[in-house]
Amino acid sequence: MNFNARVTLAIKNFFKKYGRIILIVFIIWLIVFLINQYLKNRPKVQSMINTYTPDDPIIDDGGEVPESYKPTINTTVENYFNFCNNKNYDEAYSMLTDRCKEYLYGNDISLFQQYVDNVYNGKKIYNLQNYSNVGETYIYDMVILDDIEATGTTGGYTPYKEKIALHKDKEGFKISNQGYIELVDYNTVTEDENIKVTVNSKDVSYKKEGYNVTLTNKTDKYIVILDNSISNEITLNLGDQKRKVTNYANATLVLNPGETREEVFIFDKFYDDQKDPTEISLENVRVLENYIIDMEDTSSSADRMYGYNITLRK
Repeated sequence: MNFNARVTLAIKNFFKKYGRIILIVFIIWLIVFLINQYLKNRPKVQSMINTYTPDDPIIDDGGEVPESYKPTINTTVENYFNFCNNKNYDEAYSMLTDRCKEYLYGNDISLFQQYVDNVYNGKKIYNLQNYSNVGETYIYDMVILDDIEATGTTGGYTPYKEKIALHKDKEGFKISNQGYIELVDYNTVTEDENIKVTVNSKDVSYKKEGYNVTLTNKTDKYIVILDNSISNEITLNLGDQKRKVTNYANATLVLNPGETREEVFIFDKFYDDQKDPTEISLENVRVLENYIIDMEDTSSSADRMYGYNITLRK
């Protein structure tokens, strides 16, 4: 047997004896190599969150942020974030719209301070993404998360996310936070011989609308607006569909003779869905001589039972 044949045979015998072990070692090395490469090239958390261009809306049906507004909006949000992050409560609170202060915090800065302390519980960073724009209201997703470099956190936390709205005024921009958007005035009056309803205004959040109404019973009888005896007793008409009121589950709304009272009707509705509410309907108004709540029998003899529509005119 010549030299080349002996070498070839030796190599074949070697791989026959040790080939399986070599293959296993190679596979382990390859797995380790690939894991190291992934960890080395993995993006930082900030980059992973910033999927979209920050000033380009995710929902683009409502228009875009004007180029001239973008620097001011970003500076406004940055200043607001820094004030919150550094617990400069007064400065951050002053950047909110007046109605946001009233609606969310009852004009009580201590309640805003509780919000800041809960969300900014340690040094944070933020990510901003334009979500949608309606008129001159610019809505952004604001994601607040741990500052890994400052805290040494390696994970295990949950980012906080909320929608904020930027409103332009003569001095720049004001902010509405926690999903609140704005107050819309109505002052619309609808009445008949039994009832008078004034829609004073509505508080608009990104996912809901709350109509602030004044109800007056013009009679010497009881007027039942809602007692859950039927479904959908109060609805909001959006043209192609109706939405039922959400804040009167298992409740009653009965006007005593001559009574006037303030109520809020809340309906689910996205701010940027491009649906224009046309009326609120009281679907089952009943005028009664007497009204006794009886869970076994809610059928009372009514002098009149009818539907009552309240036209919404801004």
